[in-house]
Amino acid sequence: MKSLCLNLCLKSMFVGSIAAIWPMLASSTAFAQTAAFFCGAAGGSPATIAAQQGKNIPVILWVADNYFNESGEDAITRCTRVSGILHNSQQGNWDNIVTSGASGTGQPIICAANPQDGSCRLLYQVPRGQNPEQARQELLRRVRNPNVGVPPVKVN
Repeated sequence: MKSLCLNLCLKSMFVGSIAAIWPMLASSTAFAQTAAFFCGAAGGSPATIAAQQGKNIPVILWVADNYFNESGEDAITRCTRVSGILHNSQQGNWDNIVTSGASGTGQPIICAANPQDGSCRLLYQVPRGQNPEQARQELLRRVRNPNVGVPPVKVN
């Protein structure tokens, strides 16, 4: 009878231990799958790239050097800055981070909310004729779940 209780008690303790640590295991697995963003190259242009599960997936392709005169940045500088913003923003909720706004001249832009003061950090200008919310949703799809089969956002 003692050995039966010992076996049942040990099994119960083992199952209880697994149940107790499961949330930590699940969250560490999810954290390990979070993409890291960096500036690299794709198709001969600077690209904001998501590194996830051993793959480098272009998310934004910076195809023009003069795309947004107000920023005063070339494509490589923009790529480096935006990749850094995305990389440092991934601990929060993407819906609260990636937003849309307007430049000083009223041009629609996609930006990242600064967690300290709520200001809008320029990511890129919305292509002419495109709905700012549609542009925001396209970027959100790519940063939330980088996928090799989905082409990057092209910023001209």
